[in-house]
Amino acid sequence: MLTIIGLGPGNPGQLTLEALDAMEGAGNLFLRTAVHPVVPYLEKRGIVFESFDALYEEKDSFEGVYQAIVDEILALAREKDVVYAVPGNPFFAEKTVTGLTARCDGEGIPCRVIGGMSFIDVAMAELGIDAVEGLKVIDAYELESQLPDKHCGNLITQVHSRHVASEVKLFLSEYYADDFEVTLIINGGIPGEQVIKRLPLYQIDREDRINHLTTLYLPPLPDDNRDFTNLLRVMATLRAPGGCPWDREQTHESLKPYLLEEAYEAVDAIETGDMDNLVEELGDVLFQIVFHAQVGKEEGIFTINDVIEGINEKMIRRHPHVFGTAHADTPEQVAQKWDAIKKKEKSTSTLSDEMDRIPAAYTALMTAGKLQSKAGKVGFDWDDPRPALDKVYEEAGEVRKELEGNDPAALEEELGDLLFAAVNVIRLSGFQPELVLKKGNAKFKRRFGAMENLAEKEGRSLSDYSLEGLETLWQGAKSLNLAE
Repeated sequence: MLTIIGLGPGNPGQLTLEALDAMEGAGNLFLRTAVHPVVPYLEKRGIVFESFDALYEEKDSFEGVYQAIVDEILALAREKDVVYAVPGNPFFAEKTVTGLTARCDGEGIPCRVIGGMSFIDVAMAELGIDAVEGLKVIDAYELESQLPDKHCGNLITQVHSRHVASEVKLFLSEYYADDFEVTLIINGGIPGEQVIKRLPLYQIDREDRINHLTTLYLPPLPDDNRDFTNLLRVMATLRAPGGCPWDREQTHESLKPYLLEEAYEAVDAIETGDMDNLVEELGDVLFQIVFHAQVGKEEGIFTINDVIEGINEKMIRRHPHVFGTAHADTPEQVAQKWDAIKKKEKSTSTLSDEMDRIPAAYTALMTAGKLQSKAGKVGFDWDDPRPALDKVYEEAGEVRKELEGNDPAALEEELGDLLFAAVNVIRLSGFQPELVLKKGNAKFKRRFGAMENLAEKEGRSLSDYSLEGLETLWQGAKSLNLAE
């Protein structure tokens, strides 16, 4: 028979009578650790026990310690009655207990658990909070997978050293402001030793009294603008009756130009290296996504959760070399696997099918680049931009020929061929045609503005110059080398 007991958070007065009776009558009592405030009380009552503290020095990890304890307790429990006592409540942050109960169930070893007060009970009493209003308990070592919920209180346990407190602080700084007020609970519930300290988040690792009985409390922060759910709430409010008249009348169709505009503005922020502006523009892009999701929700078609689920599933599916057993050691191998998976998903059997699926909303330059890339998959491509440049000269000759003729349709066709050939040179040179032309437009605008400035210095306007004079101004503007 295995009996598992909770020793409570530390005050002997918080031990249950059932737990105390079981320990006093135990012939084989083991404590996970004797480093617990209730232990002197047990010794005073003449309760004899052994602890597993030596394992913490012998093993390289907590997991190794816990596994060794489980193995030893089970070996004893197969032969005799054993009582095993742990701090707090056996089912709060006690991996040895979950390991023991699972193994006992599998091996048919009788097991009973005598509960005890936990650090949560102490924390609620000291902080004056009601768990019914929402309370999340998080292991400091599992923060990345157990993210805090700002809509309720959060207790972070196992903050047992200043080093751990520093790691917790750095992680939380991505979600909370540095001066956000939190509470450290040290030696909770132990008379004369308890410390309840409220302080800014950035100071938690400066508290030198932190020990193995330390818990960090994060109060609710429901109106925090760093929280994604708040963005969803703002969007829903804008679309609700009594919200914004403009936002309420928008549809997927009417929002199309804004999605494109915000994407281009984000690209512009990247190109100018303005990171503060990039943060703002990415927010605008995100808002457009949330806007479409809200419209979809109102129409009963999809929600933001469907959007998130879909992209998560797609990324996992298309990266089998990361989330599965496939291998890809180079970007080229990754691209090949991506294309193969995408082709299967889209049920495209030919390259022509893939070309047909190029979005109609793409600009002509983007579409040309995509068409050329897809044709290149079967080798219909050059390995070098120089022969592609020769093709530009050839197409330019065709355009010159048609300019001398009188066939507008033929001229239009040859002009299209010339642009298509130019896109090929840009693509094969490793650039995005759309972005290259965008930069070219910006350069022309800068130089034209410089021309106007030069003319103004001469007391004239551009319309006062002949074509030859304008060319002279242009060359002057070029010589200024304005952030080329």
